[in-house]
Amino acid sequence: MIHAKRDEREGAGESKYTNLFVNNLPAGFSADQLKELFKPYGEIVSAEMNAKENGAGFVCYASHTDAASALEATNLKLKVGDQSLFVSPHIYRKQKVASMANPIAQTMREQFRSNLFVKFIPKAVSKEELMKEFGKAGEIASIKLKDHEQKINGESFVNYQIGYVLYSEIEGAQKCIRLFDQSTVFGSKPLKVDFWQSKDDLKKQKTDMDINNVNQIINFCRAQHMRAQFGGAPQVYPGGGYQGNQMMGDGQR
Repeated sequence: MIHAKRDEREGAGESKYTNLFVNNLPAGFSADQLKELFKPYGEIVSAEMNAKENGAGFVCYASHTDAASALEATNLKLKVGDQSLFVSPHIYRKQKVASMANPIAQTMREQFRSNLFVKFIPKAVSKEELMKEFGKAGEIASIKLKDHEQKINGESFVNYQIGYVLYSEIEGAQKCIRLFDQSTVFGSKPLKVDFWQSKDDLKKQKTDMDINNVNQIINFCRAQHMRAQFGGAPQVYPGGGYQGNQMMGDGQR
């Protein structure tokens, strides 16, 4: 793929993209098919499939105007078969480090805010059955099913499926959670339905939990120190506060 030079890209500003990332393409989709699909929206410099990710590819336009037009016309609007395509500006690695102030990163987060992660779908349930049932909550842009494999004594077997369900609107996703989370619509085992989280979000969540756990340990040690120094039985409160008889001025009588 032909990318703009680094200084040209940075000088044009983060929002002046010419490269698009296209996801949710059918298995076996070719670069030539991708180019034909996006040719109506402007002059294409190159089109390639992503070798590292099945069903994904890149389209590079000659100008930002053409790329923006293609994005507007295709994202969640253009379908191949029964699947809506996810189209977004291609974020370079160094741009991914940028904060939420990055307009491209904001666009991608907004795009997937109605995406759900579904766990414990029985193996026998088909994509069509899931689409029919979950469609009661709202219009679905895309559904993907994936086998969940578990290893026991070195042997792998599929015990259930996991699913990714993208709704056209956030209201549909919210309704789906209300209707189907902990429901037994497909069998005796309740489904787990919640908003999908990216790896970055999960990493941040884990970091926040680790920091909270460290703070709790520090507060506990601090309370024990105060107890040993002043007597009494200090109590630790959420947020780091603590209270002891001596510290409150009550003193033992």
